[in-house]
Amino acid sequence: SYAVAMLDSHNNGVVLSSIFAREDSRSYAKPIVNGTSTYAMTKEEEEALHQAMSK
Repeated sequence: SYAVAMLDSHNNGVVLSSIFAREDSRSYAKPIVNGTSTYAMTKEEEEALHQAMSK
């Protein structure tokens, strides 16, 4: 599994994540506007977002 956030200088962008299991995998893309998303985010997605905003 992974989560990565890609943001511009205004903290707009996307968080991409994927969950791998033995029988299937799921991928998600959640839009980010001004450092927040209207979608519920996992702990890993939140962490990736905070790390991207701190750079």
